[in-house]
Amino acid sequence: MYWLSFKKKQEEQVTGLILPGGGARNAYQVGVLKAIADMLPEDAENPFPVICGTSSGALNAVLLASSATRFQEGVDRLWGIWANFHIGKVFKVDGWTALVSAWRWMTTFALGALVKKQPASVLDNSPLRELLERHIRFARIQHAIDSGALRAVSVTASGYTSGTSVAFYQGVSDLVPWLRTRRRGQPTELTLNHLMASSAIPVLFPAVKLRNEFFGDGSMRQTAPLSPALHMGANRLLIIGVRNKQLDFPPENEQQIRYPTIGHISGYIFDSLFMDSLDADIERMRRINHTVTESRDKRIEYNDTALRQIDYLVISPSADVREIVEKYVGNFPRSVRILLKGIGALTREGRPLMSYLMFDSQFCKELMELGYQDGMAAREQILHLLGRDDLVDEEAAG
Repeated sequence: MYWLSFKKKQEEQVTGLILPGGGARNAYQVGVLKAIADMLPEDAENPFPVICGTSSGALNAVLLASSATRFQEGVDRLWGIWANFHIGKVFKVDGWTALVSAWRWMTTFALGALVKKQPASVLDNSPLRELLERHIRFARIQHAIDSGALRAVSVTASGYTSGTSVAFYQGVSDLVPWLRTRRRGQPTELTLNHLMASSAIPVLFPAVKLRNEFFGDGSMRQTAPLSPALHMGANRLLIIGVRNKQLDFPPENEQQIRYPTIGHISGYIFDSLFMDSLDADIERMRRINHTVTESRDKRIEYNDTALRQIDYLVISPSADVREIVEKYVGNFPRSVRILLKGIGALTREGRPLMSYLMFDSQFCKELMELGYQDGMAAREQILHLLGRDDLVDEEAAG
């Protein structure tokens, strides 16, 4: 499924790539990127001068940015990582670790303030840190910027003390930091800690200290996920979402209504955390575009900002990811299945939560294939957004 809005080309094209969070669902983004790589020539330059990622989307963003001088190779590396994922590469799943974690949390709830050191998180995600350390060369980001292959990359995290959404960005020298209500852009040299902070799902994964504050998952306070790309100079956006747009409705028979389990509620929270702000920001951009096109100068001055129309394309799953994950429930390690069953997440209502945690190669491969198909289905729109109408014309002529 895709939505789009295009205007006539009036200025130099700077395309921004938006990769929101979604846990294991972010494998879908890799499939779309693979489709884009296949529709471009093998020697094509990086088509996304600006790349923005949040939560697990930040992992895709930074790896892609570090390979900006070799776009095709970077996409292939992403595909290889997700195709070989398993839950043990994200967090520890052995029985002893699960038992110790459960004991610590039960003790904390039972004794409260008497416990001197409270547990930092339910899960230990140190395997993810080790995986990223092996696959991402952060020094290559600056090399890509210096070579002109990349304008900027950002990773968003949420400050637990300040309550601020911070887009940590690394880019060309003429970028200007920004400050808005409870969100700001801060120039920095990106590190592994920024990635771990951005993907630190509250309670599940431990917060990460960056200078003088602890940070957690970037989706928590990110009320305007499209904003960093625009501040960093993008005037066109490709947004790869990870939620099918089909709406859910309550059952017609009131007798079928069951009280929501913890797993059901957790999935609802994750959906709100990762998805709702993106949908709201896209809707806001659509309204601004309409307002700008109705103005005489096609431009509106607002405080210190000039509002202008933004070209954009949104690609999201054409199939319901929650239906797909049901086929792979048995692939969860036994310790994880016990935990999910205990909170009622192995039911139909718990599928949203399962889809965020299913870091399983088979599930990820199916999502990547879906992303690839959806990307190819939007080939003409994608190439038009990227300013490669010549490739569309070549195919039509052939």
